[in-house]
Amino acid sequence: MNSPYCWLRHHLGIILQVLLWGPLALCGAEPAAHTPASTEGALVFTTEGASFAPVLIVDGDPDILWTWSDSTTSTSATPSRTFGAAGTRSHSLRVTPWSAVRRINIGYDGGDGGSGLIEGVPDQQVSAVTGLNLVAPTLGQWCSSYNQITALDFTGFANLDTVECFLSRSLTVVNLAGTLKLKRACFEDCDLRSLDLSQSPLLEDLRGAQNRYPTIDFGHTGAQVWHICVRDNPQMSDQTLFADLTPFPNLAELFIWNDNQSGPLRLPASSPSRHVALLADGNHYRSVDLSGALRNAAAAGTVSFRGNQLESIRIAGCVQITDLRLENNRLGAAQLDDLLTTLDTLGRRRADTDAQVAMQVDLRGNAMPGPAGRAAAARLAAKGWTIVTTDWTREPPPAPDTGEARVDFVTRGDAAELRCDVAGTVVATWHWSDGSTTPAVSGADARKSGLGAGDHAGYLTIANGSALTRFGAADGGGRGHLVAISGLNQAPLLAVLYGYNEGALAALSRLDQTRVREYHLWGTALSPAALDQVFADAVATGVSRGRMWCPNPGTDASAATRATLAAREWTISY
Repeated sequence: MNSPYCWLRHHLGIILQVLLWGPLALCGAEPAAHTPASTEGALVFTTEGASFAPVLIVDGDPDILWTWSDSTTSTSATPSRTFGAAGTRSHSLRVTPWSAVRRINIGYDGGDGGSGLIEGVPDQQVSAVTGLNLVAPTLGQWCSSYNQITALDFTGFANLDTVECFLSRSLTVVNLAGTLKLKRACFEDCDLRSLDLSQSPLLEDLRGAQNRYPTIDFGHTGAQVWHICVRDNPQMSDQTLFADLTPFPNLAELFIWNDNQSGPLRLPASSPSRHVALLADGNHYRSVDLSGALRNAAAAGTVSFRGNQLESIRIAGCVQITDLRLENNRLGAAQLDDLLTTLDTLGRRRADTDAQVAMQVDLRGNAMPGPAGRAAAARLAAKGWTIVTTDWTREPPPAPDTGEARVDFVTRGDAAELRCDVAGTVVATWHWSDGSTTPAVSGADARKSGLGAGDHAGYLTIANGSALTRFGAADGGGRGHLVAISGLNQAPLLAVLYGYNEGALAALSRLDQTRVREYHLWGTALSPAALDQVFADAVATGVSRGRMWCPNPGTDASAATRATLAAREWTISY
């Protein structure tokens, strides 16, 4: 180092280090931004939060390696890493083999009808993902609800069945080409500029409200679809996107209000087994033809086209309709006469409809029906419908006065929780075995405690037996501690008998003078012989399309009555 040449060579080396690495190199420290490990062959997540806790669902026992932004690692499928402060960071994932990965979850809470079988994961504040193609052949579910990702490419994800991007408001681009097994796609309240579902032939459930696309490319997708929700997309320039719904023969829920749709709408078929709801308020439709759809008389059907420009609507054969909302359209008197007459001839009545299902027609803001329409409205009201027009309303008649009724019951143990539903303002009272009484409030649970051990006889009095529509235990199962019920034949309009999971309930009196169409008897102690009587009574009522949950199928002696109920479209579950 004493020669000028050695001094120069030494100091030139220092100068080069400063130029290449910066001043920290002079202190013997690592560079401030050292070269990161290679991300080739890795799935990389860019996050913006102070922590990261993703969830992987894998098959078998693959090798998992997470490498965090600070070079620390984890081999867990459910790691959790805290960094202390928010900031942009990149984390890599390697799985050997990649084919083991079935689900990647960086945000999910079941929003908008999501499956309860997927674990909840809070928003992981992911802003970008690269290398996603590594799991394309085998990934089944992708969940990134609430995250900040702007683009997702699922091209060729042949086994992907679920995409969950609920409230992912930064998401502008998604590619679903080749997603041949995709069943559920949730893009509710994102920022998508386009949506192409033409290569997702098995799609069943689309959630896509509040985005920015001008149209949706369904291609030939539609045969399996039961739910479409793309409401509140007023920017849609394709105003006839849903004009012909022939490609969707299993459609049950169509939510397209405020979507700038116009012209005619034709739905020739709908789901044969589900409740059907067609909600298209706030568009510009001029005509609706539903003839051939809504054919399931055992289920409810809601049709709502409020605030459109309807001049005609056809409902021939639509026996499923229970709720028809057509306020503020352009329907004339002749059209309304035809509509109400058709609805009347369809024969839907309260006696064959679940008690909780509304049966109503709202025609306000249109012309007034003529004589034929008014006559049909009166007949519909007698069947249990409520018809509302601008000038008048027709409502079902009040329950006939059949006089005071008494329903007896026996409970077991210290406490009981019972419930009755009553039409109108009829006075009803619970009478307990200790001599105390409780006012019966329709639809509210009556709770009694302090009865002590053993069996306790009580009863319900109601000023008009015809007003009683539901009787039994409180909802939830097993809360009534019922042992026996008698006197229900004094309630001729009783529709619901609730004894779900009432494990000691072994005795029921006759029900053949009621209108019960829901027997919640699963989990009771009713014997096969007792069930024979229940089946026979259900036949005697004449009710169609009822439902019965019971602990056993009765004896062979009830084969004929069960067959009769089946012919009347009852559903019986053992």
